[in-house]
Amino acid sequence: NQPSTAAGAPRVLSMHVTRAKEYEALLSKLTKSSKQAKLMSFQGVLFGFTFMMSTFETSNRTMIIIIMGSFAGSVGLATHLVLGNAGLACYAAFLVVVGGSMYHAVRSLEAVDRVFKEKYEAAYRECTKGIEPGSDQLGPKPLSNPDLKQDGDEDVAYYVEEAKQLLELFRREVLDVLANAADPTGDTVTVLSNSKGEERAREKIRLDYNGVAAMVKDYLRATFVVTTMPEVCRVWGAVEELKAQGRLEVVSIKNRLRGGATSTGYRDINMSLKFQGHVCEIQIQLAAILEVKHHGHKAYELVRSLELEDELDEGTTLADLTDACSPATRVALGALRFFVAAVASLISALYIVFG
Repeated sequence: NQPSTAAGAPRVLSMHVTRAKEYEALLSKLTKSSKQAKLMSFQGVLFGFTFMMSTFETSNRTMIIIIMGSFAGSVGLATHLVLGNAGLACYAAFLVVVGGSMYHAVRSLEAVDRVFKEKYEAAYRECTKGIEPGSDQLGPKPLSNPDLKQDGDEDVAYYVEEAKQLLELFRREVLDVLANAADPTGDTVTVLSNSKGEERAREKIRLDYNGVAAMVKDYLRATFVVTTMPEVCRVWGAVEELKAQGRLEVVSIKNRLRGGATSTGYRDINMSLKFQGHVCEIQIQLAAILEVKHHGHKAYELVRSLELEDELDEGTTLADLTDACSPATRVALGALRFFVAAVASLISALYIVFG
């Protein structure tokens, strides 16, 4: 029997390897299916909340939940009216499954947000290693100016055109000076600059400033992407020199490198300057932190959109985008709201009348 056992061993081993590969393929397929199901639940949450926010023009999560609950209750009444207790039981089971999936998706999204907060914090700690909290080595002290706005009370076209006219002079007399001070070789500092387009400016005015064009502070804007804290301080030092020369005025500073981060953990410096009488914006961003932001998962953006965490400073929710819609779109959303309300009212009336 010994020879037959030895001869059968390769066949047994071959079968074991084949089954192991089959199990591995099955596990991979199940894992892929699980990931697809999770993605679908994320997308479902996104679609559902975005639809409700846009339709009812609200970013209040509690209100959305109340509306959805009321509508689900109306449908439940109709189901009981038509299909009786059995239909109502099936509908309740369906709501439990859908509600559980939504809860799991929301919790998963919140977990994604925590992960990115940790990544931001790790990048920040690495960049500021050896620097005392609140130190001048973290850049300028904050400067608050809640009433800041452009001079005059002109329309958006005026300020957009003014920014375009100043852009080249701003680059030459301010941005080039700051870039050379931070990095004379030009190897480690990146400078991006442009003027805000009129369409985007009008959208922001509708969303954030109740139609007041002078409230927009970034018609003319620039971003410095630096790699180290000394470069941050050199940019700020050059700003102070230009200020001392009377070539610009510093009117507002938000320094999240020195103070607290945003609710999602992001940190940068945002300065408002007056150049040639025009309020413009300069941001200073650390490349390591910016890298985390650019590689963020879509779910991270969804967390912010659904307000599962505190809203970013001066952030805009998905619901607010309805304010920037065309008149035709707003009419369509109004009709949709009326239709939903009419259906819910009809179902309730039928249930009351016919029992």
